[in-house]
Amino acid sequence: MSVTLSVVSYNVHGCVGRDRRRDADRVAETIRRIGADVVGLQEVDTHSGPGLDSSQMDYLPHATGMNAARGPVLSRHHGHYGNLVLSALPILAVRHIDLSVAHREPRGALDCDIALADRVLRVVVTHFGLRPAERRAQARRLMEALAHDCAKPLVVMGDFNDWRSRAPTLTPLHTALGARPSPPTYPAFFPLLPLDRVFVCPPEAQVTLHTEASPTSRVCSDHLPLQASVTLP
Repeated sequence: MSVTLSVVSYNVHGCVGRDRRRDADRVAETIRRIGADVVGLQEVDTHSGPGLDSSQMDYLPHATGMNAARGPVLSRHHGHYGNLVLSALPILAVRHIDLSVAHREPRGALDCDIALADRVLRVVVTHFGLRPAERRAQARRLMEALAHDCAKPLVVMGDFNDWRSRAPTLTPLHTALGARPSPPTYPAFFPLLPLDRVFVCPPEAQVTLHTEASPTSRVCSDHLPLQASVTLP
């Protein structure tokens, strides 16, 4: 029996919008409105300060009513910064894949098993680095970690910081996970570059991609949410 679900990849930019306001509730509102089964967030902050939204890794699960898996990868004097998975479905296991490259900002992938009907869906959320050599190394390391599961139900999503479909960054992922055209998500107010991607296995899965371009989502981050409707055979 086939199973259909909705997944979203969203770089929330620390919940700082184009108006320079740091407002996690706007991001939570966008997530609630989309109503996805699984949401992979990047650039989630735990900056301490006044207000209920000061620790976004705790506030966003609370504000959306979803299960959460946290993946902080960068420590700062005031908190942590990294990836977050929100799921309306039960999260069965959480792992962390280190994608850090020497002398560059720490990076990682948040790797979760999620209960989906009568099967287990592996969901991986990541945020690649800014330099080409760094991204190539991260792509190789990520695919080494996924090599044994590429034929199973698997979603890999995130901000890959590369808009070129034939870039060396994306080639290993396209080869193993399949290449699908992705709509532009950056910058949010006038999207030109497809920095965000959603990859789905097995190859027979039916995937429809589109951005969530509401007035709120055009303001509350520098990226638009990328939504995928996925039907697994």
